[in-house]
Amino acid sequence: MAKNLPIVPTAKAGSLAETPGGAPQREQHPVIVDCSCLEVSLFCPDGALSSNNGKVKLDLRLCKGCGICATECKDGGIKMVPEYTGVQGVFPVKGGK
Repeated sequence: MAKNLPIVPTAKAGSLAETPGGAPQREQHPVIVDCSCLEVSLFCPDGALSSNNGKVKLDLRLCKGCGICATECKDGGIKMVPEYTGVQGVFPVKGGK
């Protein structure tokens, strides 16, 4: 027996629930240096890669940073770079200085 309740939005406008975004959960993202293998877009599980006029295009809004594209690129034209290069945390690492 289901209750007849009104539908109420539970997320704020502009949050990840409204639009997909990969940046908050990824640690690294791909950079296309010179990729000529167009079939690499078939390996992307999120559909972030596409081919347009013989070039591979990347949509960072859909990318989760898994690195499959960099692994499958035959000519090494896709490199993974860190998402954030600033200070890594506020607490010191145990045993480190």
